[in-house]
Amino acid sequence: MQPLPPIIFLKEALEIDIKSPSFLRWKNRPRNHFATNRGFGISNTRDAGMPAGSFAYSGDKMPMFKVKINQRVYLAHRIVFALFSGNDPFPLEVDHKDRNPLNNHPENLRVATRSENASNKEIQSNNKSGQRGVTWCKRTSKWMAQIGKNNKTLFLGRFDLINDAAEARFTAEKELHGEFSTSMHFQATT
Repeated sequence: MQPLPPIIFLKEALEIDIKSPSFLRWKNRPRNHFATNRGFGISNTRDAGMPAGSFAYSGDKMPMFKVKINQRVYLAHRIVFALFSGNDPFPLEVDHKDRNPLNNHPENLRVATRSENASNKEIQSNNKSGQRGVTWCKRTSKWMAQIGKNNKTLFLGRFDLINDAAEARFTAEKELHGEFSTSMHFQATT
């Protein structure tokens, strides 16, 4: 991740537009944004007034929008956040509250540490228990609960019942992750 261009530059180049897929639209950019007159003419003829950004996948296969500005690629949601808030949160990240990486509405974005951003994710597709942070321990024949925080895994215990393990995980998640918790409420498994 890299810092964004200065906010003044971004405001001259882009505007927030909730009708654009990326929530960004190109403006008619000033000459000083370009190295050549040719680039200035082509970009403003082709791009001004058009939705900005292109659909892409992140390294962990999450869909997103990226925007290329002067041969550098930036995450669209970071630009939307910067335009809306007036500052680039670098080196912090920008998190999607609803966990939808394509919903770059300004009110859906918030500043997050790497750990907070990671805690606000869907259950992984290879999760066999159906409960976040709960796995079956073959050695003890019990359900094991754990949670991650700041690159550390915290062991929460082993339980006879999956519901007890899930409840322990839920309680720890609310305490450790707060507003970044993905568990809106505890759901017992039948």
